Amino acid sequence: MAALTRFWRVFRVGLVYATFGGAIAVTTRILVPIRCFLAGTRDGADLFAQRSLHRAARLVRWLAVGLKVVDLQLEGLEKLPKSGPILLVANHPSKLDATFLVSLMPQLDTIVQDSWANAPIISGAVETGGYLRNSDPRRVIDEAVRRLAEGRRVLIFPEGSRSPAGELNDFHRGAARIALASGCDLQTIIIRCDPPFGLKGRPWYDIPSVTPRMSIRVGEALSPKDWTDGNETPGVAARKVTRALRDYFDRELNDAHA
Repeated sequence: MAALTRFWRVFRVGLVYATFGGAIAVTTRILVPIRCFLAGTRDGADLFAQRSLHRAARLVRWLAVGLKVVDLQLEGLEKLPKSGPILLVANHPSKLDATFLVSLMPQLDTIVQDSWANAPIISGAVETGGYLRNSDPRRVIDEAVRRLAEGRRVLIFPEGSRSPAGELNDFHRGAARIALASGCDLQTIIIRCDPPFGLKGRPWYDIPSVTPRMSIRVGEALSPKDWTDGNETPGVAARKVTRALRDYFDRELNDAHA
């Protein structure tokens, strides 16, 4: 009976991943090429792809919750502005984090770890959706600032990759540099997953024996001006903002577990 129960849990998780992979393939290999052919141009193809991937991610979220792969709670979504540039920063405890965040926003320029961006199927989504690879930090910062200036939404995981179980990786300075260069606040997203699920370095079928409880909560919008006086060099200012941002996530996650 225990073996059958585990098989059912693994099957549900596999179905969720397979559904998203299939939806990405349909978007990148069928929908986007058809759209470009009919329009006679690739202009705007990235935004079309992002909206299509948003709908695919909503399907995956619905399936994951319906099959009890995760017990998902969404909090504070009303805090997100309806329009205008938004620089979102989130911790990254699970493989499903990015998918669920994409499901919440039709337009979201995600900064993707280069090794993940080269993965089969995912690479097609990165290319057609115009997502930003972090292989060249200077270029990705400039491009993120440019897109924010166009009024777009940009998502970055300051850890750079998924968190260890119950911990945070060191934060990179990219989020701080983008905020300082663009003048945008850092709109925080606090994500919890208990027990841990979809951790880095674990196979997809390594799943807990109970349904993970995941929450995605919109936190505070933090201004870099609160930690800088304008007289620092860009490097010093970025270090100050990064340290303060890491401290904020530490407090929020520790309070959540208190």
